[in-house]
Amino acid sequence: MKHSWLFLFFILLLNCYSLKAQESNEQEKLKSNTFYLSAQYLGLTFHPGGGNTPEVYPLKLDNEAYWVFEVGGAINLDYYIHNKFFIRGSIAHYLDCAYVPAGYFHLGLRGTIFEKGKHQINGGLGPTFLYREDWHQFPEYAGDSFYGDRVNGKWQYRFIFYGGEFEYLYQLTEKIQLQYSIIPSVPIIVTSKIGLRIKI
Repeated sequence: MKHSWLFLFFILLLNCYSLKAQESNEQEKLKSNTFYLSAQYLGLTFHPGGGNTPEVYPLKLDNEAYWVFEVGGAINLDYYIHNKFFIRGSIAHYLDCAYVPAGYFHLGLRGTIFEKGKHQINGGLGPTFLYREDWHQFPEYAGDSFYGDRVNGKWQYRFIFYGGEFEYLYQLTEKIQLQYSIIPSVPIIVTSKIGLRIKI
């Protein structure tokens, strides 16, 4: 009789484990092969050491240009390859600290770092191509360590393999999330973006 109860308890445990695994697989299938599209305002920027050429930053919030507004936007397309991992393609175009056209193209891998209830934090990196209108047009500009002498016509450019991003998502509805992102290009600049992410 005692062994019968042990056997039944063992069967019950197996059944619970099987149901949990099945539920986990179903959740994974719900997210895998799913697309998300997001649009973000690219705005507040922080320079940890102050701006490189603060004299030409029209939207700086302080004399040393630690804080500067940029005006523009970014569009992201995410494709989930797993419940916790997705590939992101991004394009952005904006007016940078000196209020000249700039932008980037990015393709990278993202992973979920934290997820609980309506809250989610993702992070990842990947190759990024950045460009901006050449700052040599400003007499105050004496060059910088990031773009250096990479000039093509009226544009400066830089390609990096490790462009990274962290983001916080808050679930507003079943298909819509509030999205706040940080691009931590420390020690030069930290850029923030805010917008909406929609399941498509």
